[in-house]
Amino acid sequence: MKKSLYILMLLAVAGLFAACQPDPATPVPEDDFEIPEYTPSEKPGNITYQLLIYSFADSDGDKIGDFKGIQQRLDYLDGLGVSAIWLSPAHPADSYHGYDVRDYTALNPKYGTEQDFKDLIDAAHAKGIKVYMDYVLNHSGKGHPWFVEALADESSPYRDYYFISSNPGTEYKNYPMLSGYSYSAGEWHATVSGSPKLKITSTTEELTNGTNDWNLYMWQDGKGDKTVKFVDDKNGSYHIVMDIDGKWGLLVRKLPNWNAGSKFGAPEQDMTVSDGTSVNLVPNGGDMFIEGKGRYRIDLTNTETKTAYFMGAFGDWMPDLNYGDISTAENNQCFKDIAASVDKWIGMGIDGLRLDAVKHICGGMGSFNNANNVTFLKKWYDRCNETFRKTHDTDFYMVGEVWMDANSVAQYYKGIPACFEFDFWERLKWVLNERTGCYLAKDLIGYRDKYRAANPNAIAATILTNHDETRAASTLNKDLAKLKQAAAILLSAEGEPYIYQGEELGYWGKDYDEGGSDEYVRAPIVWEKASDAAVNDLSGRVESGLLTDGISVASQTKDPNSLLRTYYEWTKARNTVPALASGKMSRHGKYNENNTADKTVAAWYMTATDGSKALVLHNVGSSEKTVSLPDDKLSEKAISLGSVKVSGTDVTLGANSSAVFLQ
Repeated sequence: MKKSLYILMLLAVAGLFAACQPDPATPVPEDDFEIPEYTPSEKPGNITYQLLIYSFADSDGDKIGDFKGIQQRLDYLDGLGVSAIWLSPAHPADSYHGYDVRDYTALNPKYGTEQDFKDLIDAAHAKGIKVYMDYVLNHSGKGHPWFVEALADESSPYRDYYFISSNPGTEYKNYPMLSGYSYSAGEWHATVSGSPKLKITSTTEELTNGTNDWNLYMWQDGKGDKTVKFVDDKNGSYHIVMDIDGKWGLLVRKLPNWNAGSKFGAPEQDMTVSDGTSVNLVPNGGDMFIEGKGRYRIDLTNTETKTAYFMGAFGDWMPDLNYGDISTAENNQCFKDIAASVDKWIGMGIDGLRLDAVKHICGGMGSFNNANNVTFLKKWYDRCNETFRKTHDTDFYMVGEVWMDANSVAQYYKGIPACFEFDFWERLKWVLNERTGCYLAKDLIGYRDKYRAANPNAIAATILTNHDETRAASTLNKDLAKLKQAAAILLSAEGEPYIYQGEELGYWGKDYDEGGSDEYVRAPIVWEKASDAAVNDLSGRVESGLLTDGISVASQTKDPNSLLRTYYEWTKARNTVPALASGKMSRHGKYNENNTADKTVAAWYMTATDGSKALVLHNVGSSEKTVSLPDDKLSEKAISLGSVKVSGTDVTLGANSSAVFLQ
């Protein structure tokens, strides 16, 4: 009965996946496929794999991914021809995703120790795989000690690390870094400046029944919560006498509700308090816990506070960082402190950084100063590269998330060597869904011309999707043929391609903009058994269809028709054909934007620095297409996808079929 139900469930998933994978109940035909093996020097294709530490691989059974889990799966990444991995944020943070950093100099203990991280780096390097950390320069988390102290003490030097103002509507103009920024009230969040003191002592005094707005918010697991009001002792002092029985969570509120700026807590998360404890509370501080049985007096003093506002373009849990005058940002203490943290990780062996949200560094969500961003990024890159070059003969790698069109992105190459090419996927999904390939080469070559005008050595980091976007499989309606061809195009175009965790397995999922949530596009890898997947940091937001053994790595590796097999094959070609590994794109003389009669054909040449050349052909149409190529060599096919037949000077490409011919 259970087996029958299991098969029916898998059949339903297969139907949803639009035949993207075979029915797991159907035996997969045997073949002689072997996972590619490389030596460290055999991966010139510059393929990077983006992985989410928390959901990639779990080594200890807690269903949260970790450094050791990644290390245990390096053979998988090596088989995919990967020469670098981009790790999601590894620092301590308040959120599961890690983009609200609490300490740039530390690692999230959920993922392992610094020794575990060092072991991962060393093991990756032994396989010719570089390691890139994700760094957040636009903002910290609200739990970062810098921000906590900045709010608690107006005289703190950390006040200058953020944008904190009593009247931001006019005072924002006083911040040099916000030159060109248009004030948006929604990006400034109310808070308070001050640090009330809480003291707890055992007592035999009478119980109190306070009436003041200052109150103690309390809760017990499984028993709900309550609010206890303080008695006003005048002169800014308050107290409560109450009985405690069991373990209670504590927070102090200035108001009887959760209005912005009313919450005070401990300077650290989950702080234990008891008889004799004194705590200097901080705005938006961490939870406190008291456990025991008895009567206690709780005194609250030093309660003078001021209303203030801080800038947080991404929300009130991510306060924006202030680097002062951008022309001298390298002398700013906040800049220096974060750069010093990078020095630590470079010393441990990392090879590069992925920079988050760089267009927002000098500005907010809707308005920002591109020129200042570029100036800042140049200073940041030079500072990091200076440290790296002390121990390396090559330059430090750095790629920026500049979520704009190619025309706007181009200027950022004056600051950093690589930027993600979001227009690559914007064009490619249109090409595949509209079945029109004749313009693709022209568009991609045009983007690269713009990049190289800003920086002759510009690196286009080509991607399908990432952790903030609806998955490629969802956008392509789970069409296996289109997904395979998307991989083939990604791996046969100019640039340095990125593969996002699960993309090679056909994972699907929609983001917030399309009715889903971020967690749904960040699903864990199923290696062999779905029951072992690292799901615990995703709040249950994982498509049930993805948690099946039938689309696991093990299953797809055995299946000659799987998407994973296509990735194995095309990443191998990328690494073994010099023209694909490092080639520059050029238009085909016949099959190009001027040939709309053959609009389903995308064609271009890739030419390597050693002069070797390859012809790349993709038929994105729904039916076969014959192309006449009297001026091209067709005798040596490097790789193909789908149905490809050569007859004399003609090539017949089946629907969603591709081929690369050496010239």
